[in-house]
Amino acid sequence: MAKQLTVAAIGCSGHVAEVFVRGFLAEGVSLRLLARDAETLTRRYPDATIVRGSMLNPDDVARVTDGADAVFLLTPMARLDDPANEVEAARAVIDGVKAAGVKHLVYTSVVGAERKTGVGVLDAKFEVERLLASSGVPYTVLRCGSYMEDVFDPRREQLKKGTFLFPITKSRRISWTSQKDVAPFVVRELMGKGLVLNRAVDFVAPEALSVLDIERGMTQAAGRPVKAVPRFPALYLFTAALPYFRRRGHRFASIIPLIRYFDRHGSVASGETVGSLVPSFAMTSVQEHLDRLLRP
Repeated sequence: MAKQLTVAAIGCSGHVAEVFVRGFLAEGVSLRLLARDAETLTRRYPDATIVRGSMLNPDDVARVTDGADAVFLLTPMARLDDPANEVEAARAVIDGVKAAGVKHLVYTSVVGAERKTGVGVLDAKFEVERLLASSGVPYTVLRCGSYMEDVFDPRREQLKKGTFLFPITKSRRISWTSQKDVAPFVVRELMGKGLVLNRAVDFVAPEALSVLDIERGMTQAAGRPVKAVPRFPALYLFTAALPYFRRRGHRFASIIPLIRYFDRHGSVASGETVGSLVPSFAMTSVQEHLDRLLRP
């Protein structure tokens, strides 16, 4: 009988990471989660082993990762458009996994993290990737596109009524990633085959799509017209509200600069992709996801 693989997941106690966590459990691995609120996570994921602690404490990281076959890392989003908190968390995790002698750290980054952009959410990933490359820890970076589950799924009812809140120039193209693809790739292709890249790969669906393409795909899936809200006035209203969100410490203080960047430049994968690295691994397309989400 094959040995059950063990994954230690760090930074995965929040709801954005739920798709990843349930994906690893579905793959049949022994999953450990590091969390400050161990009771809540135990109720949410009874099949996982919850270890109380903080990713900012290298000793806690070492405890949860000791003996694991791989570590899966999701760093906290840059706060107030400043990469500092995300980089600080990554440094602590790297110190912890080095102490534990981890054999493979898998980090979820973003498309475009190979360069600085002036946007906190993106520049944080740039800095974390540099830390990993110089750490001596065996690692793989998955540069993901915009998460389908994060952008589309919470807006399902709004989409079914014909409106998509994504106020950027409609010709801009975006690379997309289904979060549900991550765990199968990590377990089957990386861990299962002993593959450690020690570099980044663009973990994206086969095609980058414009907002116009997305409108057409949503219309096809929903069986009725779906239109993205115009760039004006929505983007300008968001921008005008930015000082308010900064004062409140709201996550929109980081998200609005990212939306503005997408409006100016798009976000298209330009490096080696999973499709070229592992052609046999089928990434979920945007249309497949929308069909499942919106079909009557």
